[in-house]
Formats: sequence, structure tokens, C-alpha cells
Amino acid sequence: MLKIIIELLRTLNKGLIMTPVTMGFLSPYSSIYPYFGPHLQTGFYLGLDQDPNRKTDIEIIPEFSGTGSIREVESATKKLLQFNNVDILSGMIGYKSLPDIVPLIAKRNKTSFFFDMGELLPPNEPLGDGFFFNSLQLYQSEYALGYWAQKEFSGIGSLVMPIYNAGYNLNVAFQAGVGAAGGDSLLVSTIHHKHDDPHHLDIEAIMKKLRQEAPAYVHAIFVGPQGNEFMEAWKAETWTKDIPLLVAENMLYEDMLGDIQNLGLDLYGATSWNANSEDKHNVKFVKKFKENTGQSANIYALLGYEAGLLFKEWLPYLKKRDWDTVWKGFSQTVLEGPRGPRKFVFENDLLSPEIDIVKVSCRNERISSLVIDRGTTLSQNDNLLNPFDDGFNSGWVNPYLCI
Repeated sequence: MLKIIIELLRTLNKGLIMTPVTMGFLSPYSSIYPYFGPHLQTGFYLGLDQDPNRKTDIEIIPEFSGTGSIREVESATKKLLQFNNVDILSGMIGYKSLPDIVPLIAKRNKTSFFFDMGELLPPNEPLGDGFFFNSLQLYQSEYALGYWAQKEFSGIGSLVMPIYNAGYNLNVAFQAGVGAAGGDSLLVSTIHHKHDDPHHLDIEAIMKKLRQEAPAYVHAIFVGPQGNEFMEAWKAETWTKDIPLLVAENMLYEDMLGDIQNLGLDLYGATSWNANSEDKHNVKFVKKFKENTGQSANIYALLGYEAGLLFKEWLPYLKKRDWDTVWKGFSQTVLEGPRGPRKFVFENDLLSPEIDIVKVSCRNERISSLVIDRGTTLSQNDNLLNPFDDGFNSGWVNPYLCI
């Protein structure tokens, strides 16, 4: 028996038996998508082409990061790095947390791979080696929608949003798209919330203001049930029938539209991922997720799946913990995934997803979507890609949809 133990220890020391690579996952709270973590992680293992229930090569260690505030993210990061000693730091974050956690990660020479919705414009300053991201790039769909709306409807449009949404860069990107298409002005309304009832909307005041403005189009940016509340009020008015209603991408997801599928609304929007795309990479992803979970694929599963495809390509070096090769590979890889070519670094011409302009109809227990145009996106060298300008700063630091 002693000989067997000694031989086993020798084998371990030689690195022939490898322990799983550990990946700490920062998990903020989301009342809108409470199961985003399991969906993202399931997508990751499916992209890795491994059983999500076995986790043999890479073990994900979740760590609750509260509302995603800077202090909570920093505290969770310290625990994962110092107590769990994870090999890779990952999770959902807002970019405003980066200045506080990048030094913690760099000090230990760790690898990081973060996810985000793209509610903030990406950093334009190099973060150093070992920092990688997979973003839904919602700012690109907002820019494309603004550009298309101004070209299509001309005139002066109106942008309406609660104060929560005004704290991100989605409205900035939409306004930039309007400007790039020749629009010289845009009416903007920010709805303040009551401190004792932050989810309350003064719908009557919103509608009165929009009716007085008589805009060429209205763009609404809401999250969660507030979006449906606004659209129900919009449908109830008679004067709105001749005004095109544009909504943010997250308001077009089928799980959000399910409660209003009988309203008889026609909506316009821009989407960075089409779940019904017949592209072979997308068909494979959607099928694998459905077969594994019994549920329809969603944006979080998509983000995880794309990351899993990348990790699969470099898995032999990950298992060896050959981080120099991993970093070089992650930096140079252009991956073909469900939403086209993807890169995972912000520097060196960040790739934009293909944006579809869609018309969505909600009626007769059905939600139908028709692609009506191809969206125009921001280029990497656009001056708008600088989130640290004074005009873009706000107090919101938590990841989008994580409230």
C-alpha cells in the first residue's frame, strides 16, 4: 500500500494527474434574470463540448457579488483570488469595477475572462495581458437602431427612459446613431423614480409629454416589467397608432414579450443575435441547449457558449496551466460562433456582431419577428468609444439587467 501511495504522489508531482482548472465566477443579483448564472455556465460547458453535470476539466466556483457594486465586486474578487486561489477570474461585471479589480488580478498574474451586456462602451485603454471579455455589445444595437430610425423616419424623434437606464451608455449610443445619420436633435425624457417606490412609473405624465411633442418616432429603453407597462399604456392611447415605436433589444426578447403578445403592437428594434438564424453554428447551439435543458436558448447561454468554444480550442494548454500560450491564443483567436466572428480582447479592432433591424408583431398569442434591414455599427476607432469622458459618467456601476 505504501508503495502505491508513493507512486501516486510521484505521478501527481510530475503533473500527469491534473486537478481541474478552477474559474471563479462573480455572480451579481438579478431580479429580471435570476437564473442567468446557471444558464451562462450551462452554455459554457456545452461550448466546451462537455457534460454540464460532470465538469471534469474546468470547475466553476460561483461567488455572490451582491448588486455588482464596486465594493461588492472587489470583496468577492479578493475572496476568489486569496481564499479559493482560482486559476481564472470570471463572471458578470460592469466596466466601472475594472480600475479596482485589475490591480488585484495583475498582482497575482491571473487570467480573467469577464462577461457583460455591453451597456457601457468598452474601455479604450489597454488593461494589460491576461484580460479577456465576451460582450453582448448592446451599445452596437442601440447605435444601429438610432442610425436606421433617423434614415427611415427623418424628423425629430423622442427618447424616453427611466433614470436607471439613463445611467448607462445605451442612450448615448442611440443618440450617436441618430447624429451619424444626419439628425441634429433628439427629444429626451428621463423618468425619475420615487425613493419609496422605485419601480413606479408616472405613465400618464409620460404619455402627455409625448403627445405634446408629436415626435417622428419614439424610442423606449426600459428593463423588466416596466417595459411591458409602458407598452400597454402606449397601446391604450389612440394617438400613438401613427407613431413608430422603437424599443431596446432587451425589450424584444420573447420571455419579456410573453405577457403582451395579445396587445396587437408592432415594434421596431435592433438585435445582435437571432435565435432563429439558420447559420449552422447557431442551429447547433440552439439545438444543444434545448436538448440539454428543455428550455429555449437565451442571451446568457449564448455568451457562455461562445466562451466555451474558445476554451475548448485552447483546453490542452489550460489543463497544463501554460498561461503564456493561453493568453497569446485567446488574444489572437477569431472564433466562428452563433452570432458570427468573435474576438475577446478590446484592443486591435474589436469585432462587432451583425445587427439586424427587425419588426416584431405581438398579436393572437403569437410573437413574430421579421428582419427588415441590416444595421450600421460603430467602428473601433470611432471617437464615441471612450467611456471615461465626463459626459458619459454616472453613478450606476452594477451590470445591466442586474438589479
